[in-house]
Amino acid sequence: MAILSPSTVFGQIRDLTSTITNLLTLLISLSFLCIVLYKFFHFNSLQRKKFFQETSILLSLNTLFILIIRSILQFIEIDLNTIKRNYLSITEFIDSFQCRFLGYILLSIHNSLYWSFAIKSIYRFTRVIFPYRKWLHQSTTYLYIFIPMDFLLGFLTTFPIFIGFNAIYLLPNEPYCTASYMKLASLIYMPIVAFVLPLSIISICYMSIILKMRGITTIAYQQRNRRDFIVIQRIIIIIVILSIVSLPLFIDLFVYLPKGYIDPNMNSIGWVASSIDAVILAISLPFIDPKMHQLFKNRNIVETQM
Repeated sequence: MAILSPSTVFGQIRDLTSTITNLLTLLISLSFLCIVLYKFFHFNSLQRKKFFQETSILLSLNTLFILIIRSILQFIEIDLNTIKRNYLSITEFIDSFQCRFLGYILLSIHNSLYWSFAIKSIYRFTRVIFPYRKWLHQSTTYLYIFIPMDFLLGFLTTFPIFIGFNAIYLLPNEPYCTASYMKLASLIYMPIVAFVLPLSIISICYMSIILKMRGITTIAYQQRNRRDFIVIQRIIIIIVILSIVSLPLFIDLFVYLPKGYIDPNMNSIGWVASSIDAVILAISLPFIDPKMHQLFKNRNIVETQM
């Protein structure tokens, strides 16, 4: 059990910003899901059949579901506990297995969110590099293989933090369990598996499409490849924006770490950045995927070829 002192005014503002931003992400994601369901139930039988064959829509829905799950888990594990400390004067929190396990699940889902964008890039990559291997583009391939792999990667890559490094626990100055920046192993490992590896895959797909496009002369394939190239380009732009949002955390890290001191507010700053990242990802979903954009604009996605 840990007894925490009341948060400072600045800390309360930081926690409140994280909570509001997280709830905004949940609201936007649920609104998008309601729109998709509304459109689906107004389709005829043929349109519904075609809808299930749209791989890009399926991958966007996967990201949407991950955003919803992530926001709910963050509210339960992070936001609700900070509300208890800051506004209900509850200062006693238990470092239980349940607390640690919820922290592990939240971090795993958070990792899966970034891996979902890597899978989007892989889909665009296969369409350009292997245009005649139709099974690589089919929605069933992604539904039964790549989407489960997305969650599997998220949980497996986080598992060493939970068990191996034993770095997920109730923080001494925060009312929730999460990966501690005090552990050097988790400090190095988490950014690599959660951000660097997915970004590397996206970048490789991006460069491969550029090289492939230079060697294609068929106009029809040039146009389709151009669309796939634009989608990955948009994903990279979003990732760059997310990196900029996370800059305060990394600046704080590089200022204090050489001095042998870890800022006790680093985890709180990290969750604020994470909440802002999530709302950016939620807002950007219709702009990344042309199919989702057309669906929201009430166009017939069945007839398009994006």
